[in-house]
Amino acid sequence: MFDHMDKSNINHPFANKSFLDLLENSQCVDEKSGWLPHHFETSKEMLTSYIKFHSYGEYIFDWAWANFYQQNGLNYYPKLIHAIPFTPVNAPKFIGNSKDKEKLAKMSFDFYQSHNLSSEHYLFINEEEEKLLNDLNFTTLLTHQYHFFNHYNSFDEFLEKLKKNKRKNIKKERKAIQDSKLEIKSYTSKELSVDLLNDFFLFYLATIDKKGSYAYLTQKFFQGLVEHNVLIKSACLNNKPIAMALFFYDDKKLYGRNWGILREYEAEFPFLHFELCYYQGIDFCIENNLKVFEAGAQGEHKLFRGFEPVLIKSAHHIKIPQCYKIIKNDIKFQNEETLKRIDELKSYLPYKKE
Repeated sequence: MFDHMDKSNINHPFANKSFLDLLENSQCVDEKSGWLPHHFETSKEMLTSYIKFHSYGEYIFDWAWANFYQQNGLNYYPKLIHAIPFTPVNAPKFIGNSKDKEKLAKMSFDFYQSHNLSSEHYLFINEEEEKLLNDLNFTTLLTHQYHFFNHYNSFDEFLEKLKKNKRKNIKKERKAIQDSKLEIKSYTSKELSVDLLNDFFLFYLATIDKKGSYAYLTQKFFQGLVEHNVLIKSACLNNKPIAMALFFYDDKKLYGRNWGILREYEAEFPFLHFELCYYQGIDFCIENNLKVFEAGAQGEHKLFRGFEPVLIKSAHHIKIPQCYKIIKNDIKFQNEETLKRIDELKSYLPYKKE
């Protein structure tokens, strides 16, 4: 797909043709998985689009709206969404270097209106996308995540900005790993191999099994990451990997994505998740002068480790006017609660007052 479009014009690790092609070619997104690709394209730009038959793998939760439909004898699925599958990060939905965004959004909206689709959703949008969608009568939903903002020359400098008890706790967690027999190994894009990515796939499956989730990402997908900007942190015991964390990165941001640990070592190394998924990521940002570390969805424990609550936006349109009115009221209530929650969370930030 997308052979007629320039694949080099976007630096974002997810919002690019190569990553989306990999998801499709590795059978992660198709009708069987409930993510049917239906991208809207012009000669120079594309709107990332999927017809969805459920709400899994989105990270912006609309289950209550689906239940509302079901309780009233209506079908909420299929629906049309614009998102990077299984990826809770801020990424452009319009891919390319043209100014066809308004045209593509209208193409998509007309398609949704004229087909058997209950609703249209844009997930993890930016300000430009929000303005464009407001003009099409979409409603913005507010949620939040935790991001680390890098202003530091070293991890120690970061620690010095923290309150004493929080600084002490992080030092304790890191020392427990440093004093163990674990060895932390790092692999960036130039050092990746198919064998290493096959190993990571097993850790991904371990996490899926632990959570009772569905493994959308295939072994073929992970093997294909050998050509992408991926960072892997591996914790080894006696030269054997017992846990791994996988990140994506570009020249501005690090994106925490997946992790796994062998179940028999969870109790022995209770701080390993924090070390591999957060502290090693912060180290990488500082060493490479990356400005932001998006560590994935949810997780209030990130707040106490230097990650700040940030506003996340998505845009939604419901076809049936009566339902849209009710759901807009729900969105209004959710937005008010989200803003209150972010203010509350900021009061728990571990940083010293300047």
